[in-house]
Amino acid sequence: MLRPLLVLACAGQLGAQPPPAADLDPARAFFAAGEVVRISITLNDADREHLRTKPREYVPAVVRVDRQPEWPRVAVKLKGAAGSFREIDDKPAFTVHLGKFGETNRLHGLQRFHLNNCVQDDSCLCEWLGHEVFTAAGLPAPRVAHALVTLDGRSLGLYVLREGYDRQFLMRVFGNAAGNLYDGGFCQDIDSDLEKDSGDGPDDHSDLRRLRELCEGIANDRPARLEAAIDMPAFLDFMALELMLGHWDGYTQTRNNYRLWCPTAPARVQFLPHGMDQLFGEEDASVLDHPTSIVASACHQDAVLRKRYRERLRALLPLFEPRRLLPKLEAIAGKLQKALRSIDGDAATSHADAVRGLQERVAARFRNLQVQVKAPEPKPLQFSGNKPVALKTWHPAAESDNVALAKKDWKGINTLQIACQKGPPEPRAAAWRTHALLERGHYRLAVTTRCEGVSKLADGETDFGVRVAVVDGATSERLCGSQNWHPLVCEFEVSEFQKNIELELRLRAVSGTAWFRTDSLQLVRLSD
Repeated sequence: MLRPLLVLACAGQLGAQPPPAADLDPARAFFAAGEVVRISITLNDADREHLRTKPREYVPAVVRVDRQPEWPRVAVKLKGAAGSFREIDDKPAFTVHLGKFGETNRLHGLQRFHLNNCVQDDSCLCEWLGHEVFTAAGLPAPRVAHALVTLDGRSLGLYVLREGYDRQFLMRVFGNAAGNLYDGGFCQDIDSDLEKDSGDGPDDHSDLRRLRELCEGIANDRPARLEAAIDMPAFLDFMALELMLGHWDGYTQTRNNYRLWCPTAPARVQFLPHGMDQLFGEEDASVLDHPTSIVASACHQDAVLRKRYRERLRALLPLFEPRRLLPKLEAIAGKLQKALRSIDGDAATSHADAVRGLQERVAARFRNLQVQVKAPEPKPLQFSGNKPVALKTWHPAAESDNVALAKKDWKGINTLQIACQKGPPEPRAAAWRTHALLERGHYRLAVTTRCEGVSKLADGETDFGVRVAVVDGATSERLCGSQNWHPLVCEFEVSEFQKNIELELRLRAVSGTAWFRTDSLQLVRLSD
């Protein structure tokens, strides 16, 4: 009885949709069966070379699925962000588009699907777990299967096969495509001109601007206006599930890996999950910290919506019970290991170890969530007069390829380092980030830093060099070239009664390295 109750509790536009007709969902039986398919991709020399130099552009390929006849002209390109992208000669991830070059065949009804390389998930089961939890809560999520993939006769191993976010998905889930389905891109929030994946809405981003204006509205008026524009029951559950799953790389926490469905009025906006390949990483990851993404922050700053969010944490907790998740996990893991044994016994053994680790993390996370849902509200960071507070916990965030972040000792000094690596002459970007729940007031972030060989970007570009900043807010001066230890200072205001502020130590350049002294990372409250 759990799932019907949760679906009724969501009560958004999705809950009002009738079950999809069979002709709108020909892939239903395929995903329900959970079988592992075998997919071979063959490229000619010219197209393989094209993917080496322009990996994000489609090229034609010959594709065979299981023992079916070959499909001679299927469009493929490489996919993945900074953590998961691999070159064509490594273990690349693919987007496969069966109709782009005129191919009429479909994979169990799918025109477009993704083959994810699982380089950040040895179990290959996190995406499946994310789908399982989201759909059990009555929220849409892309469905997941698995495949053994070969490229030009070279075995690449086990992949996640995930349906695409496209018109076919919109018709299956919402019953229409009247609106815009946006790709959240890489660390982009709704204040960016997000790329449109699908839909029949206008291309002027007016729907995004309207949503941003609502989030920045007058505090007393904001909740009612947000409720009119956003499917709020669904969004509260979306936030809760992302954080309960430990999906640190999603919209709520990182403004990453999401899709945004902006239907034509009067229907309401809905967020959709994406990139759930790193779940259950930290058993004590907070579900109570105030998020920094624009829409999530606007909701958590309102006492009534915050209360409703906490109620949803308690209501959704049963979905994470190990006795519910682990038997299903074991069943699908058994199918994957059987398939792996047919090609590589050692890989099957390694996979079994990875699954055991995931099972342990799922159980540990549930125990922690049981504590967190009953915990008191987090308190803002406390200051004693103008005495600085040390900021000790920083997390790496690569925003491009060819960049490395590490904790390094520099001549006996503990530092956080960002280093550009060799590669094409294009900008690299990365940051170390932390966040703090702060009360209304005037603050100063200070750090001592040094850099070597940090290059400027092309004329006219202003976002370059080494700096400390509030994410999407105030910033310090910028350092370029080579500089010995130098203080960087960023002052900023918090105008709300309290807000979770995200701070960053950032490098953007074509080449160079930056170091930030960990003993100098301090925050001071200058005034109320």
